[in-house]
Amino acid sequence: MLLRMFENIRVIAADIDGTLAPAGINPSAYTVDTISELQNRGFLFGLASGRPADDLLDKYKIWNAPSQFDFIIGWNGCELIDLKTGSFYQYNKLKKEWIREIIEFMSEFNANIHMYLPGKYLATSDTDKAWYSAYKNRREYIICEDVSVYYAQDNCGIMFRYDLKDDQRIREKLKTLKDKEYIAFNTQVDLLEFSHKDSSKGYALREYCKLYDIPLENVMAFGDTDNDNEMLKICHGVCLKDGNENTKRLCEFVTEKNCDEDGFARFIHEVLL
Repeated sequence: MLLRMFENIRVIAADIDGTLAPAGINPSAYTVDTISELQNRGFLFGLASGRPADDLLDKYKIWNAPSQFDFIIGWNGCELIDLKTGSFYQYNKLKKEWIREIIEFMSEFNANIHMYLPGKYLATSDTDKAWYSAYKNRREYIICEDVSVYYAQDNCGIMFRYDLKDDQRIREKLKTLKDKEYIAFNTQVDLLEFSHKDSSKGYALREYCKLYDIPLENVMAFGDTDNDNEMLKICHGVCLKDGNENTKRLCEFVTEKNCDEDGFARFIHEVLL
């Protein structure tokens, strides 16, 4: 059923893990069919993920969707691919000298440093979680203890997998980061990511809409956690029922069902289809 307040919606963006499906699991057939129905009805649908955009290009095949999506926002907004034109955009990368500074800032916590490079996934220590991150994104898994490799060039971000016993100390130290060109946020409970302060899914979504002259009031976005917040704030934001409380508070809507209950798809059918 189409709700009148959404009659002008043209663009729909959705996070993947915790939004379209639980982390590590493909979306249900019902969710994939819902996305396909949206596209068939003329909506522009895109993925908005913390993963590099090129890792998501074949998601539609893996999920058995009948056609490619319309756009992909990757690296939490550092990358955008317009799949209608094939155009690729990058925004707000971390400068290599900032990456070196960040590594020094985090050095006392003995965290496992992770980084995406073209076709590769780097980690300073060999762990099951690091291996799986490389495996699920179909990248070459490289153990690289030489930290200078991580700041050899500008990059969209750098990640630190840390022991949860250090969580409070890390949060206290992060409060000392002032007047920097970068920010830190958790994308998983034990995974801290640093990116440019102006890089966000919301930034890339805004840039995509500019390409097609689509007002943000004609956009709906779905997410579940902190790295979705900037995207959810600039349009009709929808948080999954089992999303975090900070994200729920800033959203216009919260789904009635959890992620693993097809909360995204059920909401779409309630208000758009």
